[in-house]
Amino acid sequence: MYLADGGGGGSSAPTGPTFTGTQRLHIEPSSIPEALKAFTDAYDRVSQKVRELSSLPIKDWANDPVSGETQVQFAERSNTGGADSAMACLTGYQKQLKGAIDSLQSAHDQYLATEGTNTERWGKYDLA
Repeated sequence: MYLADGGGGGSSAPTGPTFTGTQRLHIEPSSIPEALKAFTDAYDRVSQKVRELSSLPIKDWANDPVSGETQVQFAERSNTGGADSAMACLTGYQKQLKGAIDSLQSAHDQYLATEGTNTERWGKYDLA
């Protein structure tokens, strides 16, 4: 029995996330370099998993009709790109991480251009 699909087998794909609109993450300017490193490290780990999953051999275990059908279904849920496959989930997450990295890198570059390399001062202003 599979709980994700209501216990009835693979009859329908689960629905996606229910949030809507733009999602935002607030990061203090002085924390941008550390956040950029954390997101880049996560992106690298997810990218490695995508490479591993794409090269995962999925074989017809017993060379009979039942295991052949199982092989097809397992591949669809693993690495052949079905809408709810592991590959689709990982590549979607990979794209989200890349978007966050690009945004953080842009903010980092802007702070470097205007405030220099002293990250402790980023986003802080002297009120005289």
